[in-house]
Amino acid sequence: MKRIIVISDIHLGIDDQVSELVKNRPILTAFIEKIRKEKVIDEVVIAGDFLDQWFYPGDFEMPVDSDEFYYAVAKNNRTVLDAIRGLISDGIRVVYVPGNHDMTLSEAVLKNILPGIIQVRDAKGLGRYRTGVRNEIVIEHGHRYELFCAPDNITNRELMAYGDPILPPGYFYARVGVTSLLEGNPEVHKKLPMIQEPSKENEDQYAAYLYYQTWKLFINKDFHVNEAFDEKFIKVGIDGFRGTFAISDLVPSVDQEGRINATLYKDIQAHWQAVQKANHVTVLTTALEQLETIMDVAPKNEMSKRQYFDLNPEIETVVFGHTHVPAFKHYTYPDGRKTTFVNCGTWVDRNFVDLDNNTTFALIESDSDGDSVQLLKCTGDGSVEAPVKVHNAYTEY
Repeated sequence: MKRIIVISDIHLGIDDQVSELVKNRPILTAFIEKIRKEKVIDEVVIAGDFLDQWFYPGDFEMPVDSDEFYYAVAKNNRTVLDAIRGLISDGIRVVYVPGNHDMTLSEAVLKNILPGIIQVRDAKGLGRYRTGVRNEIVIEHGHRYELFCAPDNITNRELMAYGDPILPPGYFYARVGVTSLLEGNPEVHKKLPMIQEPSKENEDQYAAYLYYQTWKLFINKDFHVNEAFDEKFIKVGIDGFRGTFAISDLVPSVDQEGRINATLYKDIQAHWQAVQKANHVTVLTTALEQLETIMDVAPKNEMSKRQYFDLNPEIETVVFGHTHVPAFKHYTYPDGRKTTFVNCGTWVDRNFVDLDNNTTFALIESDSDGDSVQLLKCTGDGSVEAPVKVHNAYTEY
């Protein structure tokens, strides 16, 4: 038997004043130390969003060098990193796959931060890990399949003079969102460009219109900011982006050719097929499909079935993170084959997506007869009590 713990979306930050994981950091540290002490777990998999380079306001003075940024994050979270080093030194296999919030974390930097950690990468900013007694388990972050969060080294290539950028629009979405959070989500509405809804028969431009509507909803309903529409306040100095950007750089308008477009991520909907192929997505989605379901968690979880279970009968268990919504789903196929999907949730102090749940993880027991999969929760203030089932996280969709 092989016993595996999967944790995801830890979101260790560079500055506790804006980081998502501060209050729960002692709980995480104690949990890792408990794994080391009990010596019953064979493998710990960190399924992305480990070190967070996205969750900062627009005016945050970050190190210009991306590597320097991650070293600073590690320094700010020494207790967690020391606990993980302890696991590795005791011979427990620790595996990392990238998430969207740490997609620029290089293999060399993480190797220096955590010597001995196993890194699984299959494209820049992505990784999928196969494990289990029968190699029947797949673990990845889950952002590979999402237009707003998948690495994109195609759309902005012509604009960038500093390397090969992969940051997707979700990066700017996060920076504006954190700005709004720290400003108290002020009741300030922006006058955005007026765009007439095109015919649905023009799938390309209708998808571009939905992309515009997504930004419109985000800016004028979900996350208001004090900064003006064309005010340059989002400071970026990583991954090919050099400068300060405005909301007007992100929100599409109608260009001189009559097409719906923005300065950044121009024709993103037209590039989505190529982006997916570059990211080794097996079953492609359309940009329209993505944008019609962008706020819905269920299609993201269903990718476990679409990309893995339906295609490969050898895969029995798939684990994602990314959504911050712990979930559990069994599938039974006509031939009697049974599979399990689990989303292991997040460790952030306040889970804005699922207010009831954080500090959750997946425990998988793999043997020759099949997998036993549990979705569990750590509780306690600075220590770890016996993990308990997150009953309301067993989501059917």
